Amino acid sequence: MRIGIDFRAMQIGHQYRGIGEVLRNACRELDRRVPAADEFVIFVDPSGSSVAPILDDVFGSDRAVVTVALPHARRRATWRRVLDSLSPRQSGLICSSCDVLLQFDFQLGVPEGLASIVVVHDQIPIILGDRYPHIYWPHYRVARQSGQSVRTAALRASRRWLYEQNLARVLGRATWVLADSQHTAQTTTTFARSHRVGDLTQRLSVALLGHSAVSGPAAALNVMEQARIAGLGLAEVPFVFFLGGADDRRRIDLLVAAFNHLRARGTHLKLVLAGDTFSSLAAVGSEAGRRAIAASSYRHDIHLLGFVTPAERAWLYRSATAFAFPSELEGFGLPVLESLALGCSVVAFDNSSLPEVAGPNAELVGESWRELAAGIERLMGRDPEQKQADALAGQVWAAGFTWEALGLELADRLDRLR
Repeated sequence: MRIGIDFRAMQIGHQYRGIGEVLRNACRELDRRVPAADEFVIFVDPSGSSVAPILDDVFGSDRAVVTVALPHARRRATWRRVLDSLSPRQSGLICSSCDVLLQFDFQLGVPEGLASIVVVHDQIPIILGDRYPHIYWPHYRVARQSGQSVRTAALRASRRWLYEQNLARVLGRATWVLADSQHTAQTTTTFARSHRVGDLTQRLSVALLGHSAVSGPAAALNVMEQARIAGLGLAEVPFVFFLGGADDRRRIDLLVAAFNHLRARGTHLKLVLAGDTFSSLAAVGSEAGRRAIAASSYRHDIHLLGFVTPAERAWLYRSATAFAFPSELEGFGLPVLESLALGCSVVAFDNSSLPEVAGPNAELVGESWRELAAGIERLMGRDPEQKQADALAGQVWAAGFTWEALGLELADRLDRLR
């Protein structure tokens, strides 16, 4: 069998996001599980960055892997091209190159008539579009009411419409659809029903994701990493840790408000924010979060670390008083699982998929800064024995989430298509 995988997702930024993590581990699992005679056909954008290092990392040296460049459209986009993510030339090349296509980013499309397995993660851009019209895809009227110009509102509403059309088309064409959580399965089913996509429930299944956190001995910090942590005083002072993006659904403003409240009550505590969008205050993508950080009376104890290395990330998880994840909507929530796997307590909002991921050693709270602060305070108030017992229980829970589940589900679907 020739198994096609659309690796263009790794050339448009997803290699640094959850989709990239899922794609990498899916490839590793499939390399272990499918017959040695099967060939992987990797579709790439010829003008994009090289994916060769990733392929070397996820496939064994004895596995047959062929790379196929998908050509760009030669002529100006037609109405059909606008409505379909793939041009006729691209669809034809994919269909002639493989027997089945695995697609991890539905916006890249799947050809009509070819067996395909699509992994869906969430529908955040449209679910939250009307709540946060400046960063997601709102309806036109909502965009105008938010102060956007006629042109901008029309453009963003068009992006929403195209997003919905692409998702509905891919769900209709896919042979199998895998959702990464029960919550994602529910929202995908609701979307399909509202867009008249037939029989999806018969083709949809759930494959919970795994994590790549290692609960054994941590990699040693290098000299520069040690100096950065020592300079911030993180080894001496308790701190709350957040890792991730800074878009509006990640309520950094509420986290800062909770931190301010605890500090005002005399709690000795720091707040550490890590991730590419926390390289500086100006880089923070959420205006509400940016304002909250700048206005905090305890700004000197709010540390923006930006990108952290795997060794730093593991140290922060292991050393933090709590990992705070105040997100309004998650398709899965990998950082929560990573935190629990490394023995770090979690405070997260009780919504979307987070109850599926957060087990022992996690406080699920309502979506307010007061409840967030109360959850952190409860975790800080535990005695050492209880804290150690909770950490162990959380690690046992996290150990039950492995990439094997996704690998088994994908391998099973491929076997049915042979």
